[in-house]
Amino acid sequence: MEQVENESVEEHKEPQMYQNVSSDCSKNEKTNSKNQPVEKHGGFAERFIDFDVSITSDLAICATKDSSYGALRPVMKLLEISCHGIPWLSVTAFLMYKTSDVHCHEILVNLLTALILDLIISGLLKAAVRRRRPIHNKMDMFFTISVDNYSFPSGHTSRAAMTAYFMYDVLEFSHLSVYVLIWVWAIMVSISRVMLGRHHVTDVAAGFVVGLTQYLIIVAYWIPQETCHEYIIKAQGLLG
Repeated sequence: MEQVENESVEEHKEPQMYQNVSSDCSKNEKTNSKNQPVEKHGGFAERFIDFDVSITSDLAICATKDSSYGALRPVMKLLEISCHGIPWLSVTAFLMYKTSDVHCHEILVNLLTALILDLIISGLLKAAVRRRRPIHNKMDMFFTISVDNYSFPSGHTSRAAMTAYFMYDVLEFSHLSVYVLIWVWAIMVSISRVMLGRHHVTDVAAGFVVGLTQYLIIVAYWIPQETCHEYIIKAQGLLG
């Protein structure tokens, strides 16, 4: 009789033991779930910037001489210099001094104004946004200032787009191929900024939009021919 009672007690204890084990397991699961890091998902802006940085890195194929297409780096550098602000300002000012044609005076004065406007707007935007250049960029650019440490927007691209719009709309060429070459040059300059590792893709895209906007501003406030001619005659008189 006592043996039967003992067996009955053991049968009642056994579920309690399993219950304790089950309780311990659930506690361990809770502890483990607390210890596991919570996966965080960034917002759209963060994911977009990460994508921009990633694709920029993939396209920077001429960033150094050891890059996959490092042999093309001298060509990309030549494109870079061809759209630098100093050559454009210098040649424009020289032509203004040398030419006596009234129509040329109008074009050159407005072009010089557009180039100066580009330097001001690009510089202000870079100083305001202060986005660093891609990490693989090699700072060996021709004649830079402090604001050139920043990347957004691409000043070369804005200048290339603005001058391309300017020449396409203002200058008259007898052959369509000249206009094609102008736009090919502007597009190649823009592409070279990413290939050299100078800019992110979004910097270049923004630069093109800025360039178009600058040209629309110049058109809206176009300096008339008579005024341009007076400016140049006075400048030529001062310079002898």
